[in-house]
Amino acid sequence: MAECTDFSCNVCGFKIESWSDGHPYLTDGSGKRHFFYHPGDEDECREFYQKEMGRLRVVEKDYLAFWRDRGGCEVSLICLHCGRQTQRDPERDTMRCTHCRRNELMDTQELEGRSCPKCKRGAFCGEFGGIS
Repeated sequence: MAECTDFSCNVCGFKIESWSDGHPYLTDGSGKRHFFYHPGDEDECREFYQKEMGRLRVVEKDYLAFWRDRGGCEVSLICLHCGRQTQRDPERDTMRCTHCRRNELMDTQELEGRSCPKCKRGAFCGEFGGIS
């Protein structure tokens, strides 16, 4: 299950919706990311593994090794300098903003009390937004 937090600036009202589970993915042979979401993501991941590896059944240790080599999870990020939002895998991707080129990307799950990049005067306050 994933939890949603709705963050908003207490001065300008700039809003960001942040989900706790990120965006899990597996890469194909060319490196393209294929994203899997719940519900049903576990079965879809296993089917992707079988197709990608040409296997009729899943061997658990091989499947776990496949995840380690070709899997990841993109998280929702915001640039604290310019306010641009993006998704990146912190384990595999550069953490530099593609808009302003600064190294000020932050996971949106950690915005509570942080300064607003839009108005530069307010701070983010989060409230429960739901569960999926």
